Amino acid sequence: MEYAGDQNRQMPLDLVVMPILKNNDMKKIIIVILTFTTLHIAGQNHLVGMKGSTNWTNITSGNFFIGSDYRNGLSCGLTYEYLFKKHFSLGADIIYDQRGVIDNLSVLDNAGYPTGVNIKFKDNYDYLSIPIKTGYNIGKPFYSFANIGLVPSLLLNAEMVSDKIDADGKVDGYEIIDLTNNVTKFELAGLLEIGGGYKFKKGYWLYSSIGYQQSFTTFSNSEYFANSKIRHNGINLTVGLKYALTK
Repeated sequence: MEYAGDQNRQMPLDLVVMPILKNNDMKKIIIVILTFTTLHIAGQNHLVGMKGSTNWTNITSGNFFIGSDYRNGLSCGLTYEYLFKKHFSLGADIIYDQRGVIDNLSVLDNAGYPTGVNIKFKDNYDYLSIPIKTGYNIGKPFYSFANIGLVPSLLLNAEMVSDKIDADGKVDGYEIIDLTNNVTKFELAGLLEIGGGYKFKKGYWLYSSIGYQQSFTTFSNSEYFANSKIRHNGINLTVGLKYALTK
């Protein structure tokens, strides 16, 4: 049985076992965290909170996954922000972030003609992300804001969920292939975000936002789609709650 479309969709026969966290990857994350934590924050308004998002993520690649669909995933985590010069802010989050892509391929018969059966592939990539942002906000009690930032991330898990085809060329269940040891572990993206909210008198800030994220680095490598440069991109809708520690 043959599949139409990308012939490189087949996984390597020999999986190269790699540590989940390489030393170089951990050093990058530590440097980013230390750089942020050494900023002078005395006398500022500190905000801590939590947020949750629904994401629609996809990839850019150039020659793979043509016609791919968005994966709908979730992200959630803790936030920290401090305000200075009245309207400006710096912040960092710790986020569990689901990304990925969905692809569909046609099944061909022995003569090379479509059988009318399509196979769905779901590539799921889950990360621990640390968005570091700077922004501007205005208004009280209703306020609006805009943020830009960088998002370093470490891969937690990667897998491909694909339909299985029986001897008659029909879909018969699915299988899961672990890709964690193949995908590049460290990733860096850019972030744009706009939103608005309401500042309550007791120090609580309720907000919602829409954001766009685009990866600068690729998660493909010599063991995973070696001839392509695959990058994540996506849109997220967020709802969050922050609390002011100082006023």
